[in-house]
Amino acid sequence: MSETAERRDTDARTAEEIRRHHAVMVADLDRLSAALVEAAESGADVAPARSALLEWITTVLVPHAAQEEETTYPAAAGLPEGHLLIMGMLAEHDVIRHFAGLVRGTKNPAAAGAYARALYETFASHQRKKNDYILPLLVNEPSVSLTDLMSNSHGHAHHH
Repeated sequence: MSETAERRDTDARTAEEIRRHHAVMVADLDRLSAALVEAAESGADVAPARSALLEWITTVLVPHAAQEEETTYPAAAGLPEGHLLIMGMLAEHDVIRHFAGLVRGTKNPAAAGAYARALYETFASHQRKKNDYILPLLVNEPSVSLTDLMSNSHGHAHHH
């Protein structure tokens, strides 16, 4: 097997690990945001559900976005076919942060639930674009090693 084919196989396995991690993140955000909506709709205290969601945003979502912005995004942005896509993905990071801030800042329980679901829908769409466009772009680019990008990401390897 050539070195290029071997790297592509390794990168394809890395991309699958990343996709699995994305699926877990999307499922977690779905569950956490739905719990907030459920609490608001039932008239229950939304504080525990909001707190759990905000904890996840702080410990999972924010570090994930920061890690992408220092690993896969610069690599993809450096490719002609990736530049505009990454500009759009970075703009979506701003939308995701905005919805997270609205979840944190609103006093209205129903609004908090609505913002949480908007955050979920935006994030799920964002993850599909990463899985369907960015990861294949990087796996198929001979000048990039997705595996090396992830292993050099300040201890965030496989926590993408």
